Formats: sequence, structure tokens, C-alpha cells
Amino acid sequence: MRCDRGFTLVELMVVVLIVGILVAVAIPMYNDAADSAKTKTCYANLRTFDGAVEQWRSSDRVNSPTTRWGVQTDAPLDGAGSLIADLSPFVKDCDKAAYCPKGGQYHVTVTADDWVEFVCHDHGDAYR
Repeated sequence: MRCDRGFTLVELMVVVLIVGILVAVAIPMYNDAADSAKTKTCYANLRTFDGAVEQWRSSDRVNSPTTRWGVQTDAPLDGAGSLIADLSPFVKDCDKAAYCPKGGQYHVTVTADDWVEFVCHDHGDAYR
């Protein structure tokens, strides 16, 4: 008597082919979703710093951004110590939020008319 249990080689190859096709479709979709999430996190960080500046303005009626931080043009955010120190009470986990999740660098511009702008050099300020 012959035992006909198990799968044939052709059946196993078909299953491996189907799994390979599913993986080939799923991995790029996962990478795109992860990339999109990091970009959105970057924009959220920039919006958070914009909101923190507005909260700081309402809490410190004595100083303006220009008198407190001076005029800065495209200065790296991680090098703006007094600005980060002033905004840290208004930003949860400020040390982590000061860096782009995709490796970009945030820069801040403070103009003479007290306008403050945060920009990521990889993503720009497209969140506006």
C-alpha cells in the first residue's frame, strides 16, 4: 500500500510563490507608511514649536522674541540654547521634539519684527 499523505513539490512551490508575491507587495507599502508617519511627525514637531512660541509670548509679557533671543537667520535649533530652555516648559519631551525623526535638522529664524519660524531642512515648512 502506498501512503498519499503530504504535499507535492508543485503545491509547495505555488504556496512559496504566493507568499513571495504578498511580501513583495507588502514591504513597499510598509516603507511608504513608515516614511509618511515620520514626515507627519516632523510637521507636528514644527507646529508644536510654533505653538510653544505663542504660549511663551503670552506668559512672558516683558520680553519679545527679538529682545530675548536676538535676531537669528536660519540658526540650528539644537544650538539655540536659550530658546530651547524658554520653550521647554511648553513642549513635552523637548529634547526629542527638537530633532526630525528622519534625520533632518530643524532651524529657527527670528526676525527684527518678532516673527519666529521653524523649518526642517529636509521637509521645509510645508505643514503651513
